[in-house]
Amino acid sequence: MDDVSYSFGFNFLVLIAFYIGLSVRFDDLNIFSRAIMTFVLGWLFFYCYGKSSGQFYLSALIGIGLYVALINSFGIPYIGESPISIDLVLGPWMLFVISLFFTFLAVKWYENSKRESKFPLILFVFYVLIWIILSVNVTHFEDWKLENYLTIPFLILLFVIYRWFRLSNISYGLIFVYMILHIIGTHYTYSEVPFGYWMSSLFDVSRNHYDRIVHFSFGFLLAYPLREIFFRIGKSRGFFGLYIPVEFVLAFSAIYELLEWWIAVLFGGDLGVAYLGTQGDVWDAQKDIALAALGAIISMMVVAFVNLSYRGREFWNEVKDSFKVRGAVLGERALSNWEGKK
Repeated sequence: MDDVSYSFGFNFLVLIAFYIGLSVRFDDLNIFSRAIMTFVLGWLFFYCYGKSSGQFYLSALIGIGLYVALINSFGIPYIGESPISIDLVLGPWMLFVISLFFTFLAVKWYENSKRESKFPLILFVFYVLIWIILSVNVTHFEDWKLENYLTIPFLILLFVIYRWFRLSNISYGLIFVYMILHIIGTHYTYSEVPFGYWMSSLFDVSRNHYDRIVHFSFGFLLAYPLREIFFRIGKSRGFFGLYIPVEFVLAFSAIYELLEWWIAVLFGGDLGVAYLGTQGDVWDAQKDIALAALGAIISMMVVAFVNLSYRGREFWNEVKDSFKVRGAVLGERALSNWEGKK
């Protein structure tokens, strides 16, 4: 995949999402202020683009991530009973300046490091910062703790295996975006995220669909890192390099739904209901798994399209070659070897 093209397209979409997000969270903010903020952020992105695609990608991920985190923790008065709370409300411009300042520090850190390998480290440090920000003023503290029992071990695992198996910058960025979406959900509980209410109002539906967005994003954003793992370790090429990530997204989604069910039964009561977040839908688990699969299929279609665009006939040959049967039937060969040893 072409890193520059992917980063350029991603950042353009991020700017659109940023402008829409301002309208959602600060509906009283005038169009002129929104346009200035979007322009300043766009200028920073394209300044970074002139330096390197990695710097460009990093600035978008950290800039938007920080701003979203600050808005959700300090953009409105806090109402809740969390022991980790700060009675502080900041305006949109103050939040914007703070996030811009830290984004600038991240960009300078990357620029001065002279090492491409610093990208995931910088991303990890700023993800921890964003996690800390979104740990303040959470709506339901007990549910927040439950939701993070899986988040923290996953982060530790990524950190531990970094030197042994380093993923691409694209993969780390996609994981970063998914994890930001997840911890926003844990900040409120998935069924109470304001963006979901805004969507409910916009499309005139009764349900808060934020959890559906995150389940879709699980497939759409994490299928590519999974493909990279199987491509490099399992040597999955051609058709199976596209198919196996979808299968694993389905498997991980099913495992998560089973864990969710087990935890809800274990804790029970309102906490169990809040953690499940079914909102009265008896088919919630099945729909979540289906959306994750759909996201993964779309992601792999994008990967296939990019490969066809850049590699053409070579990719088609790789797909055809992936169906060729190689070697003897392993089960029979193993049995024959055992018989021979007897």
